[in-house]
Amino acid sequence: MRKVWLALATVVMCLPMLITTVAARTEVTDVHWVTRIDAPIPFVRVVLSLSSPTDATATIDKSGLNTTIVLKNAEIKGAPSQVKMDKSIASSVSLAEKGKNVNVNIKTPTSIDENDVKVFSLTKDTVNNKPYRMVIDIQKKGVAPTDMYYGSDKWRAAKVAREAKKKPVAPQATTNTVKYRTSGGIAGKIITIDPGHGGSDPGAIGPTGVQEKDVTLPIAKALKKALEAKGAKVFMTRTTDVDVYAPNASGPDELQARVNVGNYNSSDLFVSVHINSFTNPNVGGIATYYYDKTPYDTKLASRIQSQIAGESGFGGDRGIQPGNLYVLRHSAMPAVLVELGFISNPSEEALLKTEKTQENFADEIAAGIENYFRG
Repeated sequence: MRKVWLALATVVMCLPMLITTVAARTEVTDVHWVTRIDAPIPFVRVVLSLSSPTDATATIDKSGLNTTIVLKNAEIKGAPSQVKMDKSIASSVSLAEKGKNVNVNIKTPTSIDENDVKVFSLTKDTVNNKPYRMVIDIQKKGVAPTDMYYGSDKWRAAKVAREAKKKPVAPQATTNTVKYRTSGGIAGKIITIDPGHGGSDPGAIGPTGVQEKDVTLPIAKALKKALEAKGAKVFMTRTTDVDVYAPNASGPDELQARVNVGNYNSSDLFVSVHINSFTNPNVGGIATYYYDKTPYDTKLASRIQSQIAGESGFGGDRGIQPGNLYVLRHSAMPAVLVELGFISNPSEEALLKTEKTQENFADEIAAGIENYFRG
């Protein structure tokens, strides 16, 4: 291999504390990727979740088909060994320990050079619950830059022009006008279910490669069926494997699009379905998060948690927990986010793949909601 565009200081220049070598090895806990089309040239972004900052070097081999990032003094703890990605830009990323380092190899279908790759680090984000991260961007080769990409001024102007041609519609409900109901039984109540992640965002990934987005969707569909059987009217933020706002949307746009489904339909409550993850594969259990923006969020969380906490094979009751989460803060009605076990726990991941467990969780959440509306 030959060294290219990145010296060690370049990779870590935004984390000056990395200059001093520490004894503890950095743990690589997860790998996420997404194809970004909100740039003049599309690119694949690979994000490595880390337990602590680390030094890194980057090389490209002579063929230009293999880019390797070496994370110094690191070890793999929970991250998958290989993830398939976008065949047209970067087909796969694989992780392997080599001595005291972790080699991250990215394969590309065409030869690339230093101008097609960027590597940078991000510090821990406690507000949004994000760990230390190493980010690798691989740009699509052989594509001329364009100003007609998602989110650009030209794209927005075209969108405005398209919208202007549409027939005007009545204003949608806002967070200030939703009049939610909290009692009188479940029949006739309006409920929005949000299957977490989807599309370009896989969510957490289990030790055998199960993706969170592929578990939350069948649970949400089963929950919709269970609630409708009880007489409720149900909306879902997504019914297939898609981004809700638009392909590769930014975090705030994507989360607000999910909230909008609940707010625009004047829902009586909002339920977001997720699966937890942690660096320690032995950690497990079930939790329900709430945000006290109405007098009823805590009550809703308590009713649902009391039903789901005892699901067999999971690591116990982690209780209801306050969460400063976007979909909980911005939904106009009582809302919860359920974390149905840990996909990082091998035994819980295995259960989450089964239709029986998915339907059990759906029935239990539905029972909790029914209890909530009983007053």
